[in-house]
Amino acid sequence: MNKTEYLEKIDTILADERKFVKISKDPTEALKKKLNKFITMSNINSETIKINKVSGEYGMGYCYGTVKTHKPGNKLRPIISQIPTPTYNIAKKLCKILTPYVPTTYSLNSATDFLDILKSNNSRGIIASLDVESLFTNVPVERTINYIAQRVYHDDSTPPLDIPEAALRGLLQCCTKEAPFTCPRGQIYQQIDGVAMGSPLGVLLSNFFMGCIEDEVFKTINKPDIYCRYIDDIFIKTKNEEDMEDIRTCLQEISGLKFTIERSAEGKMPFLDVLVTQNQENFSTNVYVKPTNNGQCLNGRSECPQRYKDSTIAAYIRRAITHCSTWKEVHGEISRSTNVLLSNGFNTNDIEKQVKKTVDKCHSPLFTGRSQTHSGAATARQALAVMPERVALKPVPRRGDEEEDEEVEGDVWALDFALEVTAVRQPEVCDARWRARTGGGEDGWALVFAPDVVKVCPPQELWRDDRRE
Repeated sequence: MNKTEYLEKIDTILADERKFVKISKDPTEALKKKLNKFITMSNINSETIKINKVSGEYGMGYCYGTVKTHKPGNKLRPIISQIPTPTYNIAKKLCKILTPYVPTTYSLNSATDFLDILKSNNSRGIIASLDVESLFTNVPVERTINYIAQRVYHDDSTPPLDIPEAALRGLLQCCTKEAPFTCPRGQIYQQIDGVAMGSPLGVLLSNFFMGCIEDEVFKTINKPDIYCRYIDDIFIKTKNEEDMEDIRTCLQEISGLKFTIERSAEGKMPFLDVLVTQNQENFSTNVYVKPTNNGQCLNGRSECPQRYKDSTIAAYIRRAITHCSTWKEVHGEISRSTNVLLSNGFNTNDIEKQVKKTVDKCHSPLFTGRSQTHSGAATARQALAVMPERVALKPVPRRGDEEEDEEVEGDVWALDFALEVTAVRQPEVCDARWRARTGGGEDGWALVFAPDVVKVCPPQELWRDDRRE
């Protein structure tokens, strides 16, 4: 994109008079006085929450755009940085104060929350993703402030804030509707509606508005089998197309926003960085990489602390372990990630070191004591989710020792480790009977999953008790 096209796209965004207004002079000093008036009102009436007054030199924010590379047409995402403004630190304080009041019934904190939801649901039905079109710039500020005031001061389920309602409303309005910024051409604007990416309140107001809308929607219609949202991306599973369209229509009517829908193709649906596949009864998952991803990350030869480079490698490996349903897919994702890291200047030794360290860390808790909440079968399933690809895990045919068969109360699995894992080298925690009856071989290791205990043994083969009730 050349400079002329970039400036034209920014001008088009700022030309929306419903969201932005052009002003002739810098209002920073007047804004500081107004903020301090509401801060004084708050501090006088509050015993527990104190907000620092605005003092010192401040300036205007600045607007720029980043290209949405995953969408056609070189569309820009407007960012309005408010770091230089007097509202920035106040907005951070308000965000911290108001976060406990955000409705979180349907919101996700991370992809891990999403994966947990998939594991606890069957795959029967229709899946799709809904996307709120330009959520940040379309959040109605006054309506959202009203939602906040209602939930903070007039909802019996939440304790009221120790701040006068008028002071909170005034501070929110100053931080969202009166902070000045300059555009690339040097003109001065204020955003009078919608919230800016670049403001500490951006995510909070967006989540607050969507959470309140969802509460209203699902008082009107029945909640689908799965409905979860990460900011403006929604994953949904319904029994049929009609139910899905009803939910989308209701969301649009109550929110006043536009929702686009993307349906699954051949039983596959990307959501966040997870590729979801519908099987006959359950979901399987893998890491999703956008087609526009160019494979760039922190460069391994860059001048930065080694811990940052190690964290980059570990992040790729952790994601492979948590996002992939099978160890074949884990192995494939680790191989892909290794190639990405190598192409970004990382060396093989550092990668292998972090792979081993991350894998050990992910599964070491299973081998260090008791399982507090899992049965033997559940613990076995949990182990399947954390062991490295180079572990061959399979049930071994039952052997004919009838007396000893009756002593087993849990699921027993045979493991053949080709990977040395120091966390499991604890033969002293094993029952000597197990080592004796299995030969105590050193070529492999095995885990014994009883209802409440995980034991580590070094046998060459074990049997699985298939007669347990």
